[in-house]
Amino acid sequence: MKLDIQALCHKGMVRDNNEDAVSVGGLIVRDDSAALTVTTPEEGWFYLLVSDGMGGHEKGEEASEYTLTQIREAFESGRIGPETFEEDLRRVVADTSSALNERAYAEGQTHPMGCTLTGVIWHYGRIYLVNAGDSRTYRFREGILRQLTQDETERGITGDPSASKYLLNCIGAGCEGRLVIDYLDGKLLPGDSLLICSDGLTDMVPEETVEAALEGGSSAADLLSMACEAGGADNVSVILASVS
Repeated sequence: MKLDIQALCHKGMVRDNNEDAVSVGGLIVRDDSAALTVTTPEEGWFYLLVSDGMGGHEKGEEASEYTLTQIREAFESGRIGPETFEEDLRRVVADTSSALNERAYAEGQTHPMGCTLTGVIWHYGRIYLVNAGDSRTYRFREGILRQLTQDETERGITGDPSASKYLLNCIGAGCEGRLVIDYLDGKLLPGDSLLICSDGLTDMVPEETVEAALEGGSSAADLLSMACEAGGADNVSVILASVS
């Protein structure tokens, strides 16, 4: 599968620092952008991942980068096998979550560090969707934007759209780091695009607006500009990958 990839990670217009991180096949991007074309291997691995360090918690930027680094090292060392992919990756994420929790406890953090994770992994001929938290992965096909992941959140007051949003699952922050894994085999076709993003985009720009922008040929940089023009209240990470 050939992918034309645009990736960027920006602090937005309000936050003083950037707690998001993006990984393109192991290349970690923060406060930067990357553009490349790759062919996913039949015998090997490649992935597109976004990790959002949790706002209101301490050292979210370290949690997101540590998580992506641990995943990269697991793939590079061969600790994630083709026959035991789900079990191995879940173990890596759970171990990462435990390590972040232990570090937060040792440092006496009042609001322990944590992050979300979402994205797509190509591994020995199979395609996997992974998610923990409320960052999102979408598929754009023939003018229709469809969310593939499910937000693991709840509102503080049921039915009140202005109520605070609480994460029910994440990596670190006192959670066990439960990774949701699904298959995308046969669900990506030539002409499709993947949009993988933090909530810095989706909280600022309505889905129907993103959908119309993609239909009009907008780039990842265009989506970032839309989020910033809408207020840019959070860090913004966007990966846009077109299947060619």
